[in-house]
Amino acid sequence: MNKTKLNIVSFAAVAAMGLAMLGCSDKGSSAADGNAAADSTQTAAADSHIEYNGQIVYVQLDSLMRGYGMAIDLQAEFAAKSEKAQNELTAKGRSLEREMRDYQEKAQKGLITRFQAQDIESGLQKKQQSVLEYRDRMMQELGEEEAVMMNRISEAIMQYVKKYNAEKKYSMIISTQGANTVLIADPALNITDELLDGLNAEYRAQQDTMKTK
Repeated sequence: MNKTKLNIVSFAAVAAMGLAMLGCSDKGSSAADGNAAADSTQTAAADSHIEYNGQIVYVQLDSLMRGYGMAIDLQAEFAAKSEKAQNELTAKGRSLEREMRDYQEKAQKGLITRFQAQDIESGLQKKQQSVLEYRDRMMQELGEEEAVMMNRISEAIMQYVKKYNAEKKYSMIISTQGANTVLIADPALNITDELLDGLNAEYRAQQDTMKTK
């Protein structure tokens, strides 16, 4: 009996496909940075009536994202969902691989007829297609959910910055990312910790309000 010609996805390949679901965070952060930049322009136009004090300060965006409670909670939820999807994908891949090995063993020992082999191959091809469709669907869903998550975080930060600067009246608040984006600056101009304290206080208050409902 001829050996199968099926191109069944191996467990290793399926697992690698699952890992691709988790590689979206950098893109999401870039999108959030772009949204923040666009919002800054809109904020400047909307707040043109404010009497600014001429000061320029900066915020380290990566530090803000690492320390902001909302960002931490939402990213943890997203990571858990991504891990669950990857585990499900891995399980589907292993199941498919076991069925493929079982079929090949029976075919090599002559334990099934040619017509039975055709039916099994057809079934395995359908299962392989199902695994691939599941992978693609989960990647799309996770990508969309991550984009929404980053937009929610960006919107919350921008709304707080608007309220914050209504009192502070800084002429410009610059967002930076990474250690080398601001080459030389007075550390006193870094308002990251101050913003973090305010953002987290507001977030904790929102969480407390939701718990009491």
